[in-house]
Amino acid sequence: MLVLTSLIGAPAFASDAPKKPAAKEEPPKPKFDYVEEAGEQGRSGYVYKRVAKPKFEEPEPIPKAPFPEPPEPPKKDDHGKKDDGHGEPKKKEEKKDDGHGAPPKKDEKKKDDGHGGGHGKEEKKPAVPAVSAIYDSEVIKLDGNNRPLTPVVFTNTYADYFVCYKTIKTKYRETVLAEMNTFADRMGLTRAQDMPCMIKVAKPNTKFPGAIYIEFYTDVKAEKACIKKGECGSTRLMMLHPKDKTGLKSKEIYRSYVLTDERKYRRSNFCVSPEGQLLGEKHCYVVLNPDWLFN
Repeated sequence: MLVLTSLIGAPAFASDAPKKPAAKEEPPKPKFDYVEEAGEQGRSGYVYKRVAKPKFEEPEPIPKAPFPEPPEPPKKDDHGKKDDGHGEPKKKEEKKDDGHGAPPKKDEKKKDDGHGGGHGKEEKKPAVPAVSAIYDSEVIKLDGNNRPLTPVVFTNTYADYFVCYKTIKTKYRETVLAEMNTFADRMGLTRAQDMPCMIKVAKPNTKFPGAIYIEFYTDVKAEKACIKKGECGSTRLMMLHPKDKTGLKSKEIYRSYVLTDERKYRRSNFCVSPEGQLLGEKHCYVVLNPDWLFN
């Protein structure tokens, strides 16, 4: 017991072997990869760094399959005749006798269609132009792109102009002019003249691109200023407003009038149904959409 006590309480000498230091625990790996930068030190002394974006490995491109070579054309002999595979050129098929001692005749040409079409060929009929699927042709004649079939006579920054002649029905034109002048009398404005009458198609940079208008003028001076300069101080126009542009009711065309006079500071809108009933002193879009936000 004395010996053990003396050994335990004995001091350590320099000749004794050094003890191994305790193994340090490695800190856990961070959950995120951080950008290699100095970072910014917070109040607690912790250094904040940005999280690096995950690396994206681009997929390796798959080589395209080689395009198959076209088959070789059949070989021809010296005279340009096709080979039948036995080294001999094919012979032309002999024409058989039709039993009357004469060679058979070639196929007869197409019969005449009864219109005297020359050499028996059928005459090609002219292609029928596409008709607008939105606007009723009984009201206004437009092509598949909702433009008149007649050429453009005037153009400016805002619209292309076409003459009313051969585009809208005479009766419909007279109805529009009569309603327009009725509204002008109500407002105390100058009446529109029956000539000229123009079809106006709005350009893409306007408020209603592609809209179709019927426009009249109070006099020649107002006509030139409106068409050539785009300055319409005395507006007398009506926009053809389809009820919708997708269903069976597309060709129900409402008449939305706009009358202005810049000298009297007057402007009014009127909406008339296809049957000629006044629906209100508003644009037809507002009348047909009563739940509109700004109604």
